[in-house]
Amino acid sequence: MAEAINRSLQRGLQLLELLSEHPEGLELHEVCKALELPKSSGHNLLQQLVQSRYVRVSPHGKYRLTLKAFEVGASAVHATEISQVLRQYMQEVFAVCNETMHCGVLSGREVLYIDKIESTQSIRMASHVGIRMPLYATAMGKAFLAAMPEDAVRALFQGVPLSPLTEHTITVLDKLLEQLREIRQTGIAVEDQENAVNVSCIGVAICDREGKPAYALSISAPSFRVNRAEIDAWGKLLLRAKNRVERVLKAL
Repeated sequence: MAEAINRSLQRGLQLLELLSEHPEGLELHEVCKALELPKSSGHNLLQQLVQSRYVRVSPHGKYRLTLKAFEVGASAVHATEISQVLRQYMQEVFAVCNETMHCGVLSGREVLYIDKIESTQSIRMASHVGIRMPLYATAMGKAFLAAMPEDAVRALFQGVPLSPLTEHTITVLDKLLEQLREIRQTGIAVEDQENAVNVSCIGVAICDREGKPAYALSISAPSFRVNRAEIDAWGKLLLRAKNRVERVLKAL
């Protein structure tokens, strides 16, 4: 009985998280598909949340979170430091990928690394909190730059050479700007051996309530462990973490 109750609670919490990612609402079949639930189970969970006033259903059959859910979340936000929020979502991503993760902030033309979770695998990236790296040669840095208007990027590097760190580093501003346009389309920055040989990184920028880039998260791994499948999977994890942190920042 206790196991069944715990499973129902877990599914209910997963359902709340799912709806929080879809403010426009989801229909029953969409909820069941996303959570891999039988229609009857999904319907029962939704009805329990509706009765508890955490979820409401529109005349068109879409389920959305209510203000009650927001009030519960808001009380937690105000009692939590943003560094704890960032670390929590870094840990969630890390639990899936087990690759080195970094969090950084903008510092002029560089990224300042403010947090790190190190991979437990035998071959991993060497780095440390407090290090600074150029924006143009790192995944976090490119994610930051892609979150800026193009004219701001041009102004930032006007008269400043893009010095090569490896043979793969982009050293021509127009080529960098072209890559940033692609990043704006996907929201994911990829850096392949541009900062360090045999190391590849994937990063996303996190914007504050005013839409300005405030933080960045990245996954770094030896290049032989990074292929298209990993980029796609890790990119989804990072985008999910980005969206969740941004919701917290907007509520502060």
